[in-house]
Amino acid sequence: MSESTSSSAHNIFPIISPLDKQSFANNHQVVAHHYYMDLTTDFKNKILVGYVDVTFEALIDRPSHVVVDARNLVIKQTKFLYKKHHKHSEDNINEQQHQEHELAFRVFSKSEVAQNGYPSVYGEPLSMSLTHEAVDLEAGNFFVVRIFYETTHESEAIQWLEPEQTLGKVHPYLFTQCQAIHARSLLPCQDTPSNKITYSSTIRTPKPLVAAMSAIKQWEDVSTHINIYHFKQNVTIPSYLIALVVGALESKEIGPRSTLYCEAEVLEAAAYEFSETEAFIKAAEEFLPPYAWGRYDIVLLPSSYPFGGMENSNLTFLTPTLLAGDRSLANVVAHEIAHSWSGNLITNSTWEDFWLNEGFTVFIERRILARLSGEEYAKFHAQMGYSHLVSSINHYKEINELQYTKMIPLLEKCDPDDAFSSVPYEKGFNFLYYLADQIVGSIPRFEKFLYHYFTVFCQKTVNSAEMKKCFLEYFADVEKTKEIDWDSWFNVEGDLIVKNNFENTLNVAANALCEKWTSGAEGTFAKSDIEGWSSTQLTYFLDILLSNDKPLNVQKLDETYEYSKYTNSEIRFGWQMLAIKHKYEPVKPQVVAFITMQGRMKYVRPLYRELFKFDAELARSTFQQYKGFYHGIARKMIEKDLQ
Repeated sequence: MSESTSSSAHNIFPIISPLDKQSFANNHQVVAHHYYMDLTTDFKNKILVGYVDVTFEALIDRPSHVVVDARNLVIKQTKFLYKKHHKHSEDNINEQQHQEHELAFRVFSKSEVAQNGYPSVYGEPLSMSLTHEAVDLEAGNFFVVRIFYETTHESEAIQWLEPEQTLGKVHPYLFTQCQAIHARSLLPCQDTPSNKITYSSTIRTPKPLVAAMSAIKQWEDVSTHINIYHFKQNVTIPSYLIALVVGALESKEIGPRSTLYCEAEVLEAAAYEFSETEAFIKAAEEFLPPYAWGRYDIVLLPSSYPFGGMENSNLTFLTPTLLAGDRSLANVVAHEIAHSWSGNLITNSTWEDFWLNEGFTVFIERRILARLSGEEYAKFHAQMGYSHLVSSINHYKEINELQYTKMIPLLEKCDPDDAFSSVPYEKGFNFLYYLADQIVGSIPRFEKFLYHYFTVFCQKTVNSAEMKKCFLEYFADVEKTKEIDWDSWFNVEGDLIVKNNFENTLNVAANALCEKWTSGAEGTFAKSDIEGWSSTQLTYFLDILLSNDKPLNVQKLDETYEYSKYTNSEIRFGWQMLAIKHKYEPVKPQVVAFITMQGRMKYVRPLYRELFKFDAELARSTFQQYKGFYHGIARKMIEKDLQ
């Protein structure tokens, strides 16, 4: 029964969780521990159909209801299945064991959400009554609720691709993206990082499509007219790490614990590009606890994927823009591997503490790079990262949203996607590097703290205050810890309050060449100026030219170095941003070609913004023509950028 209630309390609009400002879940009263999903992929109607069994624990006596987050889902029926003595959920429970009772439920509408002052991205919360006479719960009881539902075309977590949107052009494809608060449009759930869950699933796909998830495959049955896959994730994760991909996937082993999945057309190229995966894992294990997840598999997704990578447990998602041909962009894999500890094993308890996920991850990523490519290379990446931080800060200044330049922004009634930028990554990294280098005075000793940190908070959530306490207790003997201005680091808007020194030999030539180009004096330039430079150095040169406000002859720059001919995505992006800034007319078709062949937000959002300043009509018309190509998250953010 839909919209019916069995108690007056059931009519009350749910309050935001006291544990998370972006969730309606009452997980302070009734907390989810396990999800079992039984879903069928319907490519004709572009929906997932089935049910989810949620194992809850009552934290109080006789809770009147349980609230889960939902958005753009069709909720068909809810049932109380049974009480149990432990939290681990058995999949496909024999029907005879059930003590089934239909539960009254209510899905609160979009208008009710808006009337209560919350953004539409928070969704339409689902409240289920627990006042049925047969449901008698005491604190500590575990129980299972089954929710029958379907996704819809508006379910932002899922992108359905037509065959022509794939490389093979024969079969359709789907993938999910749940970070930050989009899991609620994949399944009704307590969509908050403030508590962590295990999950399992049975997925049915039409032949010959293959399914993979952010979990370990237990078995598959491809003997009938459909393919059936069963997955299980036994390590606790936040809901945003639940992930599914279905497509004409081929596979290849690229390491002793890593399989690559992608379309056949790019399998060999991707296998070469990501062949350093095991080396990255081993480098991380030199200073962190052992890798806890067993498998580390990778999916290379179609070009509309909106991120560089996503650290879905056991199954990292990657963008095809990383296929540079020389492994120069494979540091993204090192970043996602670092998330296996920071974010996945230990998770920020709220989205305001997102820097704990990303700052620690960038720090670990660069320690991996330092081990494999040297300290100079790691410092070079840190210097490039700082330039990206400055760019993000300048953007937020332009749109008068300086609150998002804080390391801990206040996200009251905000979409956490709005705060997504280089700030939590690079401000967080710079803070940790400051602690390691200027306070502790020893990177190796700080690495030992990381081992301690990931041991203490393993499979838990953490906030900034808890991280601070852990750090100060570990370094109680270090007098300089008294110098740390924690409040300013956490809460001051704008640039860093203390700068780090990332001087390195790799940037010397690029800095000198930049000075030569921007000095105003006539100079002699030749292709030999950049002979022998790595793609990372070429990108850095573009970055520092972009941050320089002096006049620049970009036509001469392109004629000399032929930047417009590069296919490396980072170089292509840097060149186009520089050329647009200097109103270089010939770059317009290059920009349009680039932003309509891939949907990675790191590239398309800044390029759309700069193109809009240069030629607003071209930016708008391009987006209108191609907006169906972009993932829903990217489409939403580009629309905001072009308002």
